[in-house]
Amino acid sequence: MVIHFFTSPENVACGRTGSSLNGTQDMVQVSCKLCLRTVEKQADAPARKTPSLAELRAAAKAEKAAAAAAEVAKSTPALTPRAEWQKRLEQLPGRNRLPRGVSRQTFI
Repeated sequence: MVIHFFTSPENVACGRTGSSLNGTQDMVQVSCKLCLRTVEKQADAPARKTPSLAELRAAAKAEKAAAAAAEVAKSTPALTPRAEWQKRLEQLPGRNRLPRGVSRQTFI
């Protein structure tokens, strides 16, 4: 008769179910090969020390989204397109960078 390994009072390590299963919590007495493999696999599973590529990409994506959210939160109030263009032109060197328009320009 096969003896299974009980992970908890109602669960068997190999996944079998039934009311007539013989089982124990002592690994020495277990004779079910699936239960033994399952317990060995859980014990031999190495702890990963380096993150996977998917985890790195997800972290980079989250960081990028957080940076974008912070950028939107601290941005100045929206200017009209004309005022924004004028501001950009005023930042350029020289006095002849004023926008051309209805009024006459003194410097060309």
